[in-house]
Amino acid sequence: MVYKIGLVGSHSVGKTALMSSIESKLKQRGIEAKRVEEVSTMAQEIGLPINKKTTLEAQLWILHTHFARELLYSKHSPNRPNYEVLICDRGPDNYCYLENNVGANQAALNMTLDHVRMFPYDKVYLLPVTDDEIAIGTGTRDLEKEFQLEMDDKIRTFLKEHKIEHQELPQLSSENNFRNTWKKIILNQTLTDLNQPKEYFI
Repeated sequence: MVYKIGLVGSHSVGKTALMSSIESKLKQRGIEAKRVEEVSTMAQEIGLPINKKTTLEAQLWILHTHFARELLYSKHSPNRPNYEVLICDRGPDNYCYLENNVGANQAALNMTLDHVRMFPYDKVYLLPVTDDEIAIGTGTRDLEKEFQLEMDDKIRTFLKEHKIEHQELPQLSSENNFRNTWKKIILNQTLTDLNQPKEYFI
């Protein structure tokens, strides 16, 4: 069985960088890890609207594509590496953006909750909003702080209402730019769950 990690939370909180770092550290320890990158960037690259300009069609494409990629990499195949760990940039929190921008959709909600139930995450980590300013980055993210905080609240409410078990990562000081505390928590928990030797821990 593949060990599956879900990194959830509002946009521009550090999920993508954290995912890449965890993948790298697991590989350094001989563990075959794979990133399941967020799909909104892919959506934008093929011309689908995201953030506040998104549409129902775009959000459904994001939901379907993300969950399909999780299933693809969870399945063993003779034609590629068989992954021991998946680190997913987003997951059920994608639904919150759909609901926020185009309204509640029962079919999309059912698909999201059914996926979580049938193909559960071993650990879901909620990343809090920490920075005062949103980095401009590649232009994929919405830059309004108010929208970031609004989505943080909606994601928290969604996880609670639907009883999706998760661990909230601690708030970080402004000096901890590299999210080292988060890396340590996730890496050590993953290694513990995989029964890896203590010398692999950080």
